[in-house]
Formats: sequence, structure tokens, C-alpha cells
Amino acid sequence: MTKSPDDGLESEDDPTLGRENSWSQAAQYHFDPDADADLTTALVTAIADAKGVDRTELKSPILYNAVDAPAIQESFFGPDVNGESRRSTGTIEFEFDQYLVKVRSDGWIQVYE
Repeated sequence: MTKSPDDGLESEDDPTLGRENSWSQAAQYHFDPDADADLTTALVTAIADAKGVDRTELKSPILYNAVDAPAIQESFFGPDVNGESRRSTGTIEFEFDQYLVKVRSDGWIQVYE
């Protein structure tokens, strides 16, 4: 993992790199499960930033029709059955409207258009 000059994150194994449809990163947001309220709010914030609107204006399509954010939060950041941190390793990606949204286990949410 490397840090790009504009403080964005880059990775050689990024599945969006080299795709014929050439996604370009429109926004990113760092979700801290220990400080932030919930992943849904973080996703809405990142997508609204990519669209250039306030997060309160993001009404359609409805996010929960595209992804189960509480399930992602639980599986990536929630405690295991023993109450210990379950910090997983991986990436979940989904399409929302005309955007590709990636949620990484290190907390970064990346939105591509």
C-alpha cells in the first residue's frame, strides 16, 4: 500500500486499476469504528462528497437497496463471539448509482466514478 501525492491511497492489487471502463477515484473517507457513529453514515458522506452534494441531499437511490452496511460493519469491524476485535482483512465493493464504492478493512471508503 502506498500513499499518493494527493493523500489518496493506491495499491498495486487494486481491482479498479487497469479495468477497461477506467474508474477514477472521486472521493474517499476514513471510517473509524471506534469514533464514528456507523458505517451507513460514513458511506453516505463519501458518496455525497463524490456527487458534490451535502449528505442530507443524498436520497435516491436508497443506499440500503444496494448494500447491507450494518452487516459490513459487523463483519469487518465488530466484535467476535468472545468480544474481541474482529478486524478483518479485505475489501467489499458494490455499485451505487453510477459509482463503484469500495469499503476496505483498514477503514478507507473509496468512491469511484
